[in-house]
Amino acid sequence: MELIGNKETTIAVLPFQIIGDSESISPIIKGFTEDLIVNFSKYVGLSVISQYSTQHITNSSDAESIGRLGADYIITGSFRPTNQGFRIGVQLIRTRDHKIVFAGNHDETLESVLKMQDTITQQIVNVLQQQIDHDLLSYSYKKELVDLAAYENWLLGMNEVKKGTLESDLKAREHFKAALNIDPMFARAYTGLSLSYFNEWSCQLWDRWDVSQKGAHDYALKAIELDENDYVSLAVLGRTFLYLGDYDKSEHLLRKSLKMNPNDADNLVLISNCMVWLGYIQEAEQLYDKARNLNPLNPEAYLPTGMLVYFEKGEFEKAIEVGEKVSNLSIWTDFTAFLSAAYYHISRHDQMKSYWEQYLKIFRRNIKQNKDATNQEAIAWQKEVNPYKDKSNLEPFWEFMIGKDSKPNAPIIPAETSKVIKGSFVHHGELWELSYGGLSINIRDSKGLRDITQLLEHPEEEFHCLQLMGSSVKQEGTALIDEKALKDYKSKIKSLKMQISDAEEMGLIEKAERLEEEYEQLMGYIGKVMGLSNKVRRTGSSLEKARAAVTWRIRNSITKIEQVHPLLAKHLANSIKTGTCCSYKPEIPHEWTF
Repeated sequence: MELIGNKETTIAVLPFQIIGDSESISPIIKGFTEDLIVNFSKYVGLSVISQYSTQHITNSSDAESIGRLGADYIITGSFRPTNQGFRIGVQLIRTRDHKIVFAGNHDETLESVLKMQDTITQQIVNVLQQQIDHDLLSYSYKKELVDLAAYENWLLGMNEVKKGTLESDLKAREHFKAALNIDPMFARAYTGLSLSYFNEWSCQLWDRWDVSQKGAHDYALKAIELDENDYVSLAVLGRTFLYLGDYDKSEHLLRKSLKMNPNDADNLVLISNCMVWLGYIQEAEQLYDKARNLNPLNPEAYLPTGMLVYFEKGEFEKAIEVGEKVSNLSIWTDFTAFLSAAYYHISRHDQMKSYWEQYLKIFRRNIKQNKDATNQEAIAWQKEVNPYKDKSNLEPFWEFMIGKDSKPNAPIIPAETSKVIKGSFVHHGELWELSYGGLSINIRDSKGLRDITQLLEHPEEEFHCLQLMGSSVKQEGTALIDEKALKDYKSKIKSLKMQISDAEEMGLIEKAERLEEEYEQLMGYIGKVMGLSNKVRRTGSSLEKARAAVTWRIRNSITKIEQVHPLLAKHLANSIKTGTCCSYKPEIPHEWTF
């Protein structure tokens, strides 16, 4: 059977072997295999072979009998009595090459065996999900069915997303866009696009922060429009709204994502991070523990989240213990800053200083383009990049490090250079001659180049987009909702949250569900009338049209410059801010000739 042929993966659960005295074993143990089969059958995308076909196979090495099953994977295991109960051994084996994909042991009492069925099921499904994507990808190269083309492009894109590099994210977008060309209503492709920008955003590329955040947000919104239960996009939206400061909407989306799928380990880690920022530390710890339990193959990938949870919980030594197991200390730009702060709290200043110096080194490379930085700059960035709703255990550490900057010889990093860099923008009719960094180029005249020149002539000065457009048109459109109505809606949402909580506590399930439906409808409406900046949307706004036009023509001109002068384009992209107000703010002094 070809996996890609029916989009499902077939598994067979072989009878678990009883090692030792089988006569005294409880019927609960003997029915373990049947219960597992029922559990797996609940998952869409998994086809489970009947117990009647597997109950006579007593050995996983019986290749002939297993071959007749036609399964892609088999699950086998054993029970071994111990002094306290049983040791349950589990193996997931890929049949085509007999490779053991996953193996684990669980020590349980008879009373906890039933609960362990759910844990084993969730662990194997999470491992299978990662393995299935890889296997389907392998088959997709051989399959030529046109009706599967969109699905195959999605798989190719997801394979690139999982690599976690900028290059792979760009490749992933090509596959997702190809999938949408085939099927414009394919919600998963929009989710994939959102994840590719989310990766970029999570990497904390400061010069692309706004672009990446907006990409993650907009494509997640599109996915939700097509599939309101897409739990991955719900979680991505929850994080973007968290950064926009809309904590209620963020929490709502994150909890809805959990409700849609409480067993996706990677998604649990994402939500655990957000719950720390929202101030739900105990819940964040529970989600982190569950994620590691569900994904035993790749525990290191989740350790930074564990470090964050324990740090904000005030368990600083445990945060250090977990954090120092991470081999890639630049996994987050400010990861070592958290370790430095943890050592500060336990008064071990040598280690604190060592990790802070590592943070400044990573900060200069990732955020400052290898330019010098002070403690104040590094801390100001950390405050902005971590959207805490309430107080953080970082705050006393920040005060201490900023205080060091005010003392003689305290800064770890020397002051920035005073060197002035020269360049020129000279207009010759239909062409411009641009000189920078020892290279001169000619480029065709455009409105975007004229905008850029005006900004370069007045560094640090703010220009309203209407000034650059040379327009005095009406700035305001019609608000989609007035302030009083918005206030009433928010009050109603707050009241509904309390009523839902009360109904759930009293066991009034039907009432809670009705209130939850009303709550989600209100949240959906608020999402439509509020913009990305958490302000009321307006229709017919000339200001918005001017902002979009100026932003596009400046960025388009920089893109054209990049084709012939990448160094100049990089400087302009890093130094020019676009939006309602535009400005040129170089990190080091520049002298331009016009």
